Amino acid sequence: MTQQRIGIIVGSVREKSESGRIAEYVGKLLQKLAPDVGIEMFRLRDLDVPLWHEDKWVAGSEMQAFWKPISERLKACDGFVVISPEWAGMAPAHLKNFLLMCDGGELAHKPAQLIGVSSGMGGAYPIAELRMSGYKNNFLMWLPDHMILRHVVKLFASEPPTALDEELTARMEYGLEFLLETAKAMGPVREKVQKLHLYKTGM
Repeated sequence: MTQQRIGIIVGSVREKSESGRIAEYVGKLLQKLAPDVGIEMFRLRDLDVPLWHEDKWVAGSEMQAFWKPISERLKACDGFVVISPEWAGMAPAHLKNFLLMCDGGELAHKPAQLIGVSSGMGGAYPIAELRMSGYKNNFLMWLPDHMILRHVVKLFASEPPTALDEELTARMEYGLEFLLETAKAMGPVREKVQKLHLYKTGM
């Protein structure tokens, strides 16, 4: 049996982002739950993905060559955690562009735990936005539960952890355990019924 791999997609492109800090925390929780799991980090700041345009569909184009190694890393993952900050009440354009680039089956029918991050009391709008349209032509499967980490600067930042830290960690572990088990279950389903060559776009 091959090692299970979970990709963590960090939607912020800031140099020092709370989304990135939460991604590291999530990675540690995943390895606590499943010590053998492989963690693949996709930091959009580091990837520097260009804006999608039609060259993505042109054989031999620079854009295809750029995207291929990222695509292969994504395809090797069994499930994902997607971490989205809220910028001006929206999911960042970089994150939406990244999801748009994933039209080659990289994410198709793989479960994803969605985590919203807010410096204040927000964070709900990016969740709604990504649930509404962030899956359409990449066929990513958002899990029913999501999390919103509000006033994130104060979270998971003290020793010993606060009561709120412990409460949120327990909830996050529940979601991540569900992600790991769903990722295992979906592998045989994809092998049996996935027909992306026939149905390349969602309705």
